[in-house]
Amino acid sequence: MTIIAKIANIKSQLSPSAQKIAALILQQPAAVVSLSSLQLAQQANVGQSSIVKFTQKLGFTGFPAFKNAIKEELARQQAIGNDPQQLQNQISHSDTLITIAQKLAHQKTDAIIETTNAIDEQNLKNIIALFINAQRIQLVGFGHSAIIAKDFSTKLLTLGMMAIAEQDSRNQIDIAKTLGPTDIQCHICYDGNHQDALLTAHSAKMKGATLIALTSPHSTPLRQLAQFSLDTLAIETSNHSQYQPHNYSIASHAAQQTLTDLLFMALTHQSQYHTQL
Repeated sequence: MTIIAKIANIKSQLSPSAQKIAALILQQPAAVVSLSSLQLAQQANVGQSSIVKFTQKLGFTGFPAFKNAIKEELARQQAIGNDPQQLQNQISHSDTLITIAQKLAHQKTDAIIETTNAIDEQNLKNIIALFINAQRIQLVGFGHSAIIAKDFSTKLLTLGMMAIAEQDSRNQIDIAKTLGPTDIQCHICYDGNHQDALLTAHSAKMKGATLIALTSPHSTPLRQLAQFSLDTLAIETSNHSQYQPHNYSIASHAAQQTLTDLLFMALTHQSQYHTQL
């Protein structure tokens, strides 16, 4: 995951002072590399010690190391023709159709790249093994994520796997109560705070089923319940236009689809391998 993308994804979890710093960096990443820690603190209206704590939270020894990393990241972005400022751009009423198309492509591409870059291979292999060995697979999704869950279930059925994807929340909870230790429940969600999703997860966990979450990296109740997870990384914006409803992002949709397609391709490969043996 790029530094700028990581800052955008964890911003909502930061302290008020750290959020000010994050907002300034996201708005002007190129300008930040020319500032000292004191100057950045003054512009963000925080104490200088907050800058040091912020960079350490991101895994750097201090502000100089953070600034060098940002400088290198911006250079890489420029080399491949990827404007980092575009990461904060969203579709607005004043955009032309061509601009909308370009922004949409950029948002989806960023989500796909960031999501795939964040994958831990061993973790992915463990999740694939769970799918292969599961007696039943319950796929849980609400709203727009339900579409991804249904699509994934259809693909798994073509591999002969017992996949269930109900959209009604009551039905999902009832199905969860029938799961057992040989089954898995896979959640595909936007933020992991949906109350019906949590009820479904609790019901499955009480029956001994393994929980897998395809969700944002934010610390949420669902993520804490899940034994395994894959991150869906999509930079969200605070203001939503008529093209991006309040709690849904096209970029998040692209990130979710990327992971389900990857799992399906991996499972298809495994199925073909065992058929040849």
